[in-house]
Amino acid sequence: MAKYGVPSAFIDLVRDKNNIVDIASKYMTLTKRGSNYWACCPFHTEKTPSFSIKPDGQFFKCFGCGESGNVIGLVMKLENVDFLTAVEILAKNAGLEMPSEKDSELLQRQKRERERMYQIYHLTTDFYHDNLKKYPNSAQANYLKSRQISDEMIEKFKIGASINYDDLPRYLLKQGFKADELYTAGVIGKNEHGMYDFFGNRLIFPIFNGFGDTVAFSGRSVEASPEHTKYKNTPQTPIFNKSEILFGYNFLRELKREHMLDTVIIVEGHIDVIACHQYGFTNTIGCMGTALTTLHAKRIKQLADNVILCLDADSAGANATYKAIDTLKESGLNVKVLRLDRSKAKDPDEFLKKYGKDEFMAQLTSAMDCVDFVLTDSLKKYDLNSNADKSNYVNEALNYISKFSTPAEREIYLVELQKIVKIPIDILRNSMLTQTVESKILEATEPAENVSNKYIQDCKIMVLASILYKKDINIDEVSGLFASDDELSDLYRFFKEKIDNHQDFNASILFDNFDIKKDSLIDKVINYSFSPDEIHKREMADVIANIKRYNSKHERAKLHQALLNATTDEDRMKYLKALNEFDQNNKENK
Repeated sequence: MAKYGVPSAFIDLVRDKNNIVDIASKYMTLTKRGSNYWACCPFHTEKTPSFSIKPDGQFFKCFGCGESGNVIGLVMKLENVDFLTAVEILAKNAGLEMPSEKDSELLQRQKRERERMYQIYHLTTDFYHDNLKKYPNSAQANYLKSRQISDEMIEKFKIGASINYDDLPRYLLKQGFKADELYTAGVIGKNEHGMYDFFGNRLIFPIFNGFGDTVAFSGRSVEASPEHTKYKNTPQTPIFNKSEILFGYNFLRELKREHMLDTVIIVEGHIDVIACHQYGFTNTIGCMGTALTTLHAKRIKQLADNVILCLDADSAGANATYKAIDTLKESGLNVKVLRLDRSKAKDPDEFLKKYGKDEFMAQLTSAMDCVDFVLTDSLKKYDLNSNADKSNYVNEALNYISKFSTPAEREIYLVELQKIVKIPIDILRNSMLTQTVESKILEATEPAENVSNKYIQDCKIMVLASILYKKDINIDEVSGLFASDDELSDLYRFFKEKIDNHQDFNASILFDNFDIKKDSLIDKVINYSFSPDEIHKREMADVIANIKRYNSKHERAKLHQALLNATTDEDRMKYLKALNEFDQNNKENK
């Protein structure tokens, strides 16, 4: 078996040779308390350490933001690199050589392809950038002058220009690249006339990853043309996923390393980002006109806790703001919203040019808490003289208040809402409580026997934790718990295979074999808190006895339902006989 072309045995060796405590200590100050090590979490801002490393399981868990993983996952998150790169870093640290081509031809091929693609993007970036100097009177160069983009920003963001459709293909082919490589990288297109520059005759904005390597381009048309869409972007490639990368993110990493990052400003377009940087707001990034994703939010959360959304004030920008609030808040970020007055400026770039740095700073300072923003902005959609509109507005407002605020904050927001809708606060409070309870019930509801299913889930977690941490348990005795097709059953089968093959395992290995999200069921298994040994033994005995009783009751109910649903005498006799045999067997086994 292999992951990303790396043999599983080598991944196990890398993990075993890199003690997570030693690796973590290179990035943060650790303090030992009891059997574990503690530190302030590197993925969110905090004053009291909630980041814990368990040496016996070789994994980390932050009880503040919920991040967890093994030593490979830790390096991935700290260095913002992919799995293969993290393995390479740790292999080098342990003095291990990555598998040779003979050992892993797939790995080597993938690595060569990625390296070639990075080279293509590096050379293409320089080619486009040099065009601005070669053609100072080009439409692209003149456009930058009209937008008052400084030479310093042109250098910082490596802005470039594609002057025609032919020069880039010729240049890259001369550098020894094959046509198929250029097509795959998304820099060259082809039609009935042959090869052409995919971004031909456009202003070029390179898109950088966290390390400052170009991984994509965004090309802007600067001349109105029916043949040109306004923007043209690199498609998905092996090194570019638009759901993960934000324009200007690499500069945030530099600020974080210099301990100069507290708040991230999110704007919409490339020019807005560049203008903000030009005026000194270097903590600004852009979503490039795409919806913010959970992956985007996680990337931001790794660097800062606070976000100010400053998206365009048109209808599309308003919708994007609402969606972004949901995504960012669900990732644990503190979100404020700056809505510029459209009568003054349509975007941050125009505002900065008209009113300057100090006034923009004043606007940022007065940005509204996201719930306050929703309370005031969503009101524009409703006529409070209409009972139906008022009801819809209250429901929308209560939804945001309940989702995104602490109990103390809720009382403050409810007071504000009461002032708007003139409904007694006790009624609003009860309505929100009802809404919250209904939501939680809906989230917890499963197709059958809700209470029993919750109990069984808890039992599964305790049983699997007991197996993981080598408690006294017979893995075959609890197999009946794991007949379903779900992640806990998958984990049971993983343990069973390891035990049957006499292979050792710990919590660390799970992170390379399962997608373990914050507060997921497997996360609960890994972080299970056991009762004292004697009590735990009694709990396990009760669990096994109760599960046997539940399984018996559940099986009888299925037979009984089948009997009720039978439509022929033959089926009725079959299920009646099965039911009688079931009752007789259970009576004898009591």
